Amino acid sequence: MIRRESFVNKIRTLKFTYKTQQKRTYLYRQSGTTNYIAVPMKDLLEDEYVQNALRQAGCTQDEISSFLSCAKS
Repeated sequence: MIRRESFVNKIRTLKFTYKTQQKRTYLYRQSGTTNYIAVPMKDLLEDEYVQNALRQAGCTQDEISSFLSCAKS
């Protein structure tokens, strides 16, 4: 499980900014594109969700693996 704050900090480095709040998620949109990520309001996020969201955001598998290992420690 990954803390939501750590995940949000990571996607902010990828030029995603807070756009709006929905019923159960926060929407972050990438500047200059139509890409967005819906981040659940839960405090802890599943590893699979984080991997898939970062892959869609354009991270390589090495970057994803290093983020997960750092975020868990």
